[in-house]
Amino acid sequence: MKELDMLKQLADLKHRHSELALTKLRNRESALRAELKRLQSLAHDTHCLPASDANLRAIGGDIIWLKWLAKNQRSLSIELAQVLAQKESLMAAFRMATGKKAVTEELMAQEALKMKADDRKKRLEQAIDLAQLQQQPRNQ
Repeated sequence: MKELDMLKQLADLKHRHSELALTKLRNRESALRAELKRLQSLAHDTHCLPASDANLRAIGGDIIWLKWLAKNQRSLSIELAQVLAQKESLMAAFRMATGKKAVTEELMAQEALKMKADDRKKRLEQAIDLAQLQQQPRNQ
C-alpha cells in the first residue's frame, strides 16, 4: 500500500505540474490573441480615417503606420503559432498525466476494497474460531 501511495503522489504531482504549464501557456495564448485583435482593430480604424486627416495620408504617414502594424501582426502571429505548437505537446502530456492519475486512483480504490474484504474475512475466521473454542468444552 505504501508503494501505491507513493505512486499516487507522483501521479498527482505530475498532473499538477502539467496543468500549471498548460495554464501558463493558455494565458500567453489569450494575451497574444488579444494583442492581435487590438492591432487588427487599429488597422481597421486607420483604413476608415476621415477625409479631414488628408494631411496624414499626403505625407504617407498612414502607409508607414500600416506597415508597422502589419510587421507586428506578423511577429505576433508567428509567436502565437509557436505557442499553439507547444500547447499541442503539453495537451498530450496533460492527457497522459490525467490518465495516470485516474489509474492510480482506481488502483487505490481497488486496494482499499481488497483490504476491507481481507479484514472482513479475517474477522469472520476469528469469529468462527472463537465459536469453535466455545463449543469444545461443552462437547468434552
